Amino acid sequence: MKCFYSISVALNVVSAPLLAQADMKPPMKDALSCLEGQSMDQEDVDIALCPPIPTLPEPSQLGDTGIEISLGAWELGTTKEGLTYKYGSLTKPEADTGSNRRLSFYQEEASTEVLDSNTSCWAKGYYRLKNILQNPPQEYLRLHKAGYQVRFFQFQTDLRNGPTGFKSIASYRDHLIKWVTVIDESGNCIQPTMTKFKVYLEKELERRGLSQSL
Repeated sequence: MKCFYSISVALNVVSAPLLAQADMKPPMKDALSCLEGQSMDQEDVDIALCPPIPTLPEPSQLGDTGIEISLGAWELGTTKEGLTYKYGSLTKPEADTGSNRRLSFYQEEASTEVLDSNTSCWAKGYYRLKNILQNPPQEYLRLHKAGYQVRFFQFQTDLRNGPTGFKSIASYRDHLIKWVTVIDESGNCIQPTMTKFKVYLEKELERRGLSQSL
């Protein structure tokens, strides 16, 4: 009996640190490395190592050109109150309370609550874009060099709230790209990919007569 008790104690002493290690989460990475090793063409990305999205999207460097690109603001096609095309800044994440964040509308004394599924889907699109812009496709460099679509906006269409919005990457006038994530009626997050971005860019270059130039 004494021998059995000694073995049990020893096993508990050994297993406690192992259990503690199993409960430890991997360290968080920064915005430019948190998707490392993942393909920008896969349908979904794992953002477990990414930080919470900032209150406003942070600018990105355009490859090694030395040019800084604005990533705009957070925008919803339809809020849960039924308001359309509302954009602005998010409240800071409150990890300790688990509460949802709010989107404060630009130049308005109003806001709306956004769910974790909204911020998670935005994050998947946002960190993809940050990753893509580190090594941007030549098609975008050509379009940007010609002075078109030089900024981005983080747009989200939430079909649970209403149909207003975009279903894919879209242009706003001559200067801005709506980087579109879509949440379908079942709550699935549909994200832009590198291939989708290139298809959009080829259409933009053709529309502007730049397919064979620059």
